[in-house]
Amino acid sequence: MPAQALEQVVSLAKRRGFIFPSSEIYGGIQGVFDYGPLGVELKNNIQNDWWRTNVYERDDMEGLDAAILMNRLVWKYSGHEETFNDPLVDCRTCKSRWRAYHIKGKCPNCGSTDLTEPRPFNMMFKTQVGPVADADSFAYLRPETAQGI
Repeated sequence: MPAQALEQVVSLAKRRGFIFPSSEIYGGIQGVFDYGPLGVELKNNIQNDWWRTNVYERDDMEGLDAAILMNRLVWKYSGHEETFNDPLVDCRTCKSRWRAYHIKGKCPNCGSTDLTEPRPFNMMFKTQVGPVADADSFAYLRPETAQGI
């Protein structure tokens, strides 16, 4: 019988040891999972097959594994820091958050029209690098790394 909802797939994956919500016993982090023993094997098999097909078997491709953290200036000069934004809207009734272009004047979750004004949300993950937290000590994770999350 095929799964009717994503929750059923996640439940099966957890029961079979493929994935587990990260930090689950401490409340977890929404959308963050750790791989279990079978999940690690599956991920490695998929990664190895992708690498073989797209790198080893092609003469026009080279493999690269770049760092996740990159200097803020990379994203400033590429335009990402200023333009990699989506407008977000909050529903004051059910407290859900939506991209402004996903709604049509009412909350898709509860139907309320009591919404906040759209505000920009930078979709890159910002983090501090080094022992001193100041304007020169932050960096971003590569956006494509965070997309899957």
